[in-house]
Amino acid sequence: MPDLPPVSLDDFSSAIRGQIQEAYADARAHPGAAAACGRLGMILQTYGLLQEAAVCYRRARWLSPSTFRWAYYLATVESADGHCDAAAATLRGAPRVAPDYVPARLRLATCLLASADWRGSEELYRSILKQHPDSADAYYGLGRVRAARRDLAGAADAYGKACALFPDFGAAHYALALIDRALGQDGKAEEQVRLFEKDKDGAPPSNDPLLNEVRALSLSATNQVQMGIELERQGRLEESIAAHEKALELDPKLVQAHVNLIALYGRLGQFKKSEEHYEAAVQLDTGSAESYYDYGVLLLGQEKYAQAETAFRKTIEIDPFHIGAHNDLGFLLERQGKLQEAAQEYRKAVENGPNSRQSHFNLGRVLVNQQNYSEGIQELTKTLEPKDQDSPRYVYALGAALARSGDRQNALLYLREARDRAEAQGQAGLLASIERDLRRVEGPGNPQ
Repeated sequence: MPDLPPVSLDDFSSAIRGQIQEAYADARAHPGAAAACGRLGMILQTYGLLQEAAVCYRRARWLSPSTFRWAYYLATVESADGHCDAAAATLRGAPRVAPDYVPARLRLATCLLASADWRGSEELYRSILKQHPDSADAYYGLGRVRAARRDLAGAADAYGKACALFPDFGAAHYALALIDRALGQDGKAEEQVRLFEKDKDGAPPSNDPLLNEVRALSLSATNQVQMGIELERQGRLEESIAAHEKALELDPKLVQAHVNLIALYGRLGQFKKSEEHYEAAVQLDTGSAESYYDYGVLLLGQEKYAQAETAFRKTIEIDPFHIGAHNDLGFLLERQGKLQEAAQEYRKAVENGPNSRQSHFNLGRVLVNQQNYSEGIQELTKTLEPKDQDSPRYVYALGAALARSGDRQNALLYLREARDRAEAQGQAGLLASIERDLRRVEGPGNPQ
């Protein structure tokens, strides 16, 4: 059993030093307790002391070899420290108490890829996708394996699916840009680079409860915000708010925490709290586009349309490429009957976010209402992928547009598909609307 590692605390704040010293004293006071030693490792890991954390995890494993978490944590610090072979060995030798823990399987597949075990990595990614076909991370990893094996077409397919599942996946967009360029598709490559530039650090939620426990121990304000973002992606809004509020306790001038809380409190209907954080955010940074945008969304939800429009226009003034602001401003203009101006805003949203289904849907719908059926149907066709819970309404919109254009045959095809999808997903209200329109189109002597 390894001894507890020496730890240098000179570069840390007094609060963090106190936290580490307390955990260290607890581990020394209970030398036979795996939990005390493992907790010390978790605290060291959250502050980047990876080698010291690894020693603690090895000690915890020695004390409790049947506990999966200590093996997993050891593998995470080994891989983060560049020791992928060691991390792969640790994961393969981990207790089989959590064989379906997807984050561990993804990490093992990544380690195998880094160790040039392409076959083993690809098999593992395929196995994950067989059980979890909605894993953007697994498709991204599969793309990396295929790229390493010079299967460019296969890599492009995998990266494309990763981007479709998570449109803000920065690394996947960049990787796809490189593949498109290698395939001589410069136009597609430029589009992917533009998407990468919009959100370079965007990534799917990790859904890793074990690592979330490590992050939760951090007394760093920025780490608390990152943890809050992760919790929000998982739909755990109250926990996300708690993490952001803790960040502000540590650093009251952290603008991003205030910005994020505008939307989080708004989603819970706590509008007064949202407004308080909006006012704090713009006071700290008058040039924060997200502050104005999130406040605009809050006002929109309260049906304060004039104020919301002002907020969205301010957002665009600061960030002319903001997809959400163009979309929401388009909606407000559309409800005023200003279809031409609304279409212009939706076009800007499409230009800035070619993979935004909602933008294509909005633009297509307005064009159809302007009886520009050809271009409108073309935009609506771009909403058909990926197949998910939103597909029924997108397919329905395309079918309805085809019916209005006089293309009865294709209208029936898409309306029936929309009906089947809505029924399969239990979307009763949408299903009733589709069936009503379907009967109208199927009716004799009424091709529309």
